Amino acid sequence: MRSNRLYIANDVEAAGHRLGVHSTLSIGACVVTREAVTFDEALARGLVFYGEMQPTSLDFDIEAMRVGCSQLRCLEDMRKYDMRYETTHKDFDPKLVLEFMQAYCESPGKVTEGFLKWIKQVSANRNVEGVTDTVFFDSGHLNLQFGAASKDLSPYKWSGLDLDSLYRGYVNDPYASLRNLRVLDDRAKPHRADHDAFFLAKISRILLYEKLGW
Repeated sequence: MRSNRLYIANDVEAAGHRLGVHSTLSIGACVVTREAVTFDEALARGLVFYGEMQPTSLDFDIEAMRVGCSQLRCLEDMRKYDMRYETTHKDFDPKLVLEFMQAYCESPGKVTEGFLKWIKQVSANRNVEGVTDTVFFDSGHLNLQFGAASKDLSPYKWSGLDLDSLYRGYVNDPYASLRNLRVLDDRAKPHRADHDAFFLAKISRILLYEKLGW
């Protein structure tokens, strides 16, 4: 029964595009609510998860780092006085950033442990299903973290929802885009995993509950 199912939107920021080579830097997740809520409301209700983790290597793709590190919480103070931590600056130093995160961020195991604890709290014994819009990226990083850094299975196990494919099926158009739903993008911090997950949850709410009537 879908009434006993909780959908959780997920987002991951990484040091590059090569799974298993480029490290996961942060994980964000947000419960898909039936009612419209703001980011601050979702955060206050405990419906948002966010974690930044120690990179497992110093390999990187610089353009991916410029995106994935642009809103990292751990760099907020550093970028104020050292432009090597500022992703838009010519002196941006990805290797330095990765070394800083290795020294000061939580371990991947600690982050996945917190993620599991959060999911248990918000699920209230309901079945959970993960939602992504980049099925070969975000879900791959999540499964890799649980496989490499945790003794627990991914909380989503073998279930998951590819929102992009679902929308194409809904409108019967293989070339359709979720942008056609015209959901307002009011993210305060684009490319930070919790804000991106919240935005995906907004899109999910409209498609799953308003359009499909689940």
